[in-house]
Amino acid sequence: MVTSDEVATPANKTIKSLFALVPTAVAVVTVGSGTQRYGATIGTLGALSLNPPLLMFALKQDAGLVGRLKVGAQIGINVLGVEQEDVALRFATPGIDRFATTRWCEERALPRLDSAMAWATGSVRDQLPLGDHVLITAIVGHTETEIGLPLIYWQRHFTSLVTEVCRHE
Repeated sequence: MVTSDEVATPANKTIKSLFALVPTAVAVVTVGSGTQRYGATIGTLGALSLNPPLLMFALKQDAGLVGRLKVGAQIGINVLGVEQEDVALRFATPGIDRFATTRWCEERALPRLDSAMAWATGSVRDQLPLGDHVLITAIVGHTETEIGLPLIYWQRHFTSLVTEVCRHE
């Protein structure tokens, strides 16, 4: 576990600055069905393997969702579009009903967020505690994609690819 003294060290500040330079897609992982549904924003979604089809993401070890992501658990991955910053923030906020003001439906017995630019289902393959996070791998099942711009997290704020391309021209 990282202590407040460790977070304040110059080395950790440098590492945080390094990590801030790596743009990441923003997604919401969902589990459950009916009234027993849960979700959390993830910013570490990554492709891992095509054969077998695997993806990976990480959550803080103390995140409430970690306990619901046991090996074999069915999950939904909602890749957010650039207009969904409010959804990303809502699913990152603890102690609220994240679905109450979010448009969603139940599909394949999982919560699916409306307007997500990509949707995938899968089952948890591995949980690996690493540092202050848990790395989760999942076998991908069903996928659907839409054309659009992804919401990305870069330099500690939400942005889009178009915004950054235009800003640097």
